[in-house]
Amino acid sequence: MSAEYLFMTDKLYDISYDTGDKVIQCGRHNDIFKLWLQWRSKGTEGFGKHMDHLMELAEYEVKRIKQQSDKFYLIMEPECVNVSFWYIPKRLRGVPHDAKKEQELAKICPIIKSRMMQSGTLMVGYQPDDRRPNFFRSIISSVAVTEADVDFMLNEIDRLGQDL
Repeated sequence: MSAEYLFMTDKLYDISYDTGDKVIQCGRHNDIFKLWLQWRSKGTEGFGKHMDHLMELAEYEVKRIKQQSDKFYLIMEPECVNVSFWYIPKRLRGVPHDAKKEQELAKICPIIKSRMMQSGTLMVGYQPDDRRPNFFRSIISSVAVTEADVDFMLNEIDRLGQDL
Protein backbone atom coordinates (compact mmCIF):
# COMPACT_ATOMS: atom_id res chain seq x y z
CA MET A 1 0.00 0.00 0.00
CA SER A 2 3.09 2.25 0.21
CA ALA A 3 1.92 3.75 3.50
CA GLU A 4 4.55 6.42 3.92
CA TYR A 5 3.76 6.92 7.60
CA LEU A 6 4.79 3.28 8.13
CA PHE A 7 7.67 3.03 5.66
CA MET A 8 9.65 6.21 6.13
CA THR A 9 11.55 7.39 3.06
CA ASP A 10 13.93 9.68 4.94
CA LYS A 11 15.94 7.01 6.79
CA LEU A 12 19.62 7.89 6.98
CA TYR A 13 20.88 4.40 7.88
CA ASP A 14 20.93 0.83 6.59
CA ILE A 15 17.25 -0.16 6.47
CA SER A 16 18.05 -3.88 6.49
CA TYR A 17 17.59 -3.75 10.29
CA ASP A 18 14.00 -2.54 9.95
CA THR A 19 12.04 -5.76 9.70
CA GLY A 20 8.78 -3.82 9.60
CA ASP A 21 9.43 -3.03 5.94
CA LYS A 22 9.58 -6.73 5.12
CA VAL A 23 6.40 -8.30 6.52
CA ILE A 24 2.70 -7.78 5.92
CA GLN A 25 2.04 -6.77 9.55
CA CYS A 26 4.85 -4.17 9.54
CA GLY A 27 6.50 -4.34 12.98
CA ARG A 28 3.87 -6.67 14.42
CA HIS A 29 5.09 -10.21 13.74
CA ASN A 30 2.41 -12.76 14.58
CA ASP A 31 1.21 -10.66 17.50
CA ILE A 32 -1.71 -12.87 18.45
CA PHE A 33 0.51 -15.93 18.87
CA LYS A 34 2.89 -14.01 21.12
CA LEU A 35 -0.05 -12.64 23.10
CA TRP A 36 -1.47 -16.13 23.53
CA LEU A 37 1.92 -17.49 24.68
CA GLN A 38 2.35 -14.68 27.21
CA TRP A 39 -1.17 -15.06 28.54
CA ARG A 40 -0.74 -18.83 28.77
CA SER A 41 2.56 -18.40 30.60
CA LYS A 42 1.57 -15.61 33.01
CA GLY A 43 -2.14 -16.19 33.48
CA THR A 44 -4.68 -13.37 33.69
CA GLU A 45 -3.33 -11.94 36.96
CA GLY A 46 0.29 -12.11 35.82
CA PHE A 47 -0.56 -10.53 32.51
CA GLY A 48 -2.39 -7.75 34.35
CA LYS A 49 0.72 -7.09 36.45
CA HIS A 50 2.82 -7.04 33.29
CA MET A 51 0.54 -4.41 31.72
CA ASP A 52 0.47 -2.36 34.94
CA HIS A 53 4.29 -2.33 34.89
CA LEU A 54 4.35 -1.14 31.28
CA MET A 55 1.81 1.61 32.00
CA GLU A 56 3.86 2.74 35.02
CA LEU A 57 6.98 2.94 32.84
CA ALA A 58 5.13 5.03 30.26
CA GLU A 59 4.00 7.35 33.07
CA TYR A 60 7.59 7.52 34.31
CA GLU A 61 8.82 8.40 30.81
CA VAL A 62 6.24 11.19 30.56
CA LYS A 63 7.33 12.50 33.97
CA ARG A 64 11.00 12.51 32.91
CA ILE A 65 10.18 14.27 29.63
CA LYS A 66 8.24 16.95 31.50
CA GLN A 67 11.11 17.37 33.97
CA GLN A 68 13.40 18.05 30.99
CA SER A 69 11.06 20.31 29.07
CA ASP A 70 14.03 22.32 27.74
CA LYS A 71 15.25 19.15 25.90
CA PHE A 72 12.01 17.31 25.13
CA TYR A 73 8.51 18.28 24.04
CA LEU A 74 5.71 15.88 24.95
CA ILE A 75 3.29 15.88 22.03
CA MET A 76 0.31 14.44 23.88
CA GLU A 77 -0.52 12.60 27.07
CA PRO A 78 -0.33 8.91 26.19
CA GLU A 79 -3.42 6.72 26.42
CA CYS A 80 -1.38 3.53 26.60
CA VAL A 81 2.35 2.74 26.33
CA ASN A 82 3.05 4.92 23.26
CA VAL A 83 4.91 8.09 24.25
CA SER A 84 5.22 10.67 21.47
CA PHE A 85 7.74 13.48 21.75
CA TRP A 86 10.28 15.69 20.01
CA TYR A 87 13.88 16.16 21.01
CA ILE A 88 14.81 19.86 21.18
CA PRO A 89 18.43 20.57 20.23
CA LYS A 90 20.26 23.42 21.94
CA ARG A 91 19.79 25.83 19.02
CA LEU A 92 15.99 25.56 19.31
CA ARG A 93 15.66 25.71 23.09
CA GLY A 94 13.81 28.81 24.17
CA VAL A 95 12.41 29.36 20.66
CA PRO A 96 8.60 29.72 20.77
CA HIS A 97 6.80 26.55 19.71
CA ASP A 98 5.09 26.99 16.35
CA ALA A 99 4.75 25.20 13.00
CA LYS A 100 8.15 26.43 11.82
CA LYS A 101 9.84 25.01 14.92
CA GLU A 102 7.96 21.72 14.48
CA GLN A 103 9.34 21.44 10.94
CA GLU A 104 12.85 21.89 12.32
CA LEU A 105 12.25 19.36 15.10
CA ALA A 106 10.97 16.88 12.50
CA LYS A 107 14.29 17.08 10.63
CA ILE A 108 16.11 16.11 13.82
CA CYS A 109 14.35 12.73 14.16
CA PRO A 110 15.91 10.97 11.13
CA ILE A 111 19.37 12.25 12.05
CA ILE A 112 19.17 11.00 15.63
CA LYS A 113 17.62 7.70 14.48
CA SER A 114 20.53 7.24 12.08
CA ARG A 115 22.99 7.91 14.89
CA MET A 116 21.15 5.42 17.12
CA MET A 117 21.49 2.75 14.46
CA GLN A 118 25.14 3.54 13.76
CA SER A 119 26.07 3.50 17.44
CA GLY A 120 23.92 0.46 18.17
CA THR A 121 22.55 1.93 21.39
CA LEU A 122 18.82 2.41 20.70
CA MET A 123 16.01 1.64 18.30
CA VAL A 124 13.31 4.23 18.90
CA GLY A 125 11.05 4.87 15.94
CA TYR A 126 9.79 8.14 14.55
CA GLN A 127 6.85 9.01 12.32
CA PRO A 128 4.51 11.83 11.34
CA ASP A 129 0.77 11.83 11.89
CA ASP A 130 -2.04 13.72 10.23
CA ARG A 131 -1.36 16.88 12.26
CA ARG A 132 2.38 16.83 12.92
CA PRO A 133 5.64 16.13 11.09
CA ASN A 134 8.11 13.46 12.31
CA PHE A 135 8.27 12.85 16.05
CA PHE A 136 9.73 10.10 18.21
CA ARG A 137 7.33 7.37 19.30
CA SER A 138 8.62 5.31 22.20
CA ILE A 139 6.74 2.08 22.84
CA ILE A 140 7.60 0.06 25.92
CA SER A 141 6.50 -3.56 25.60
CA SER A 142 9.03 -5.62 27.52
CA VAL A 143 8.60 -6.39 31.20
CA ALA A 144 12.41 -6.33 31.45
CA VAL A 145 12.53 -2.56 30.82
CA THR A 146 13.30 -0.48 33.90
CA GLU A 147 13.21 3.19 34.85
CA ALA A 148 17.00 3.19 34.35
CA ASP A 149 16.42 2.07 30.75
CA VAL A 150 13.98 4.95 30.19
CA ASP A 151 16.54 7.38 31.62
CA PHE A 152 19.23 5.87 29.39
CA MET A 153 17.02 6.32 26.33
CA LEU A 154 16.36 9.99 27.02
CA ASN A 155 20.00 10.67 27.93
CA GLU A 156 21.19 8.86 24.81
CA ILE A 157 18.86 10.82 22.54
CA ASP A 158 20.22 13.99 24.13
CA ARG A 159 23.81 12.79 23.68
CA LEU A 160 23.23 11.90 20.04
CA GLY A 161 21.63 15.29 19.36
CA GLN A 162 24.15 17.53 21.13
CA ASP A 163 25.52 19.09 17.94
CA LEU A 164 22.24 19.52 16.08
